[in-house]
Amino acid sequence: MKQRRIRLSKSQREMVIRWIAEGLQTDEINKHAARCAEPFKVSRQQVDYYRKKCDKDIKEISKQDEFKALNTGLALRSVRVEKLRQLAGLMELDLFGQLLWVDRFKSVGGGPNFMTFTEKEFNKAEVDAYSRILDDIAKELGHRVHKTELSTDPAGEIHVTFHNPYAPSDE
Repeated sequence: MKQRRIRLSKSQREMVIRWIAEGLQTDEINKHAARCAEPFKVSRQQVDYYRKKCDKDIKEISKQDEFKALNTGLALRSVRVEKLRQLAGLMELDLFGQLLWVDRFKSVGGGPNFMTFTEKEFNKAEVDAYSRILDDIAKELGHRVHKTELSTDPAGEIHVTFHNPYAPSDE
């Protein structure tokens, strides 16, 4: 028995084309379509039809989406650096507010000899994480660029030279 093709409205067609451009398959498209204000369903044949018919539109939508993904939000170095700075600021408040030490509770003994006491412990894990955040900021800003050059002299000896453009100069 031949299945009757359901005619899509213009807005539904546009949504299907956008979802095809995002790389979704028929079942995924149907899941999205079921959540719409006016739920609808498409067949695999309809998806194939739109995939072929709207190939140029789909490629253009994909290109626009890729451009947007590469040029907004966390794709931008300035945004990543700002987020890292915010995280570093929160860690500084926590670390320096607690003076780098945290309370650690210990219990010893059992029965009537059971005791609980508190001791101070250096917060090494958070200090290490803070250090990695600062390193990430430096990398994002290009301050961790190191260049290595290999060369040979006339005698055939190999020489390795390390360059860091951000290192203090001897001048």
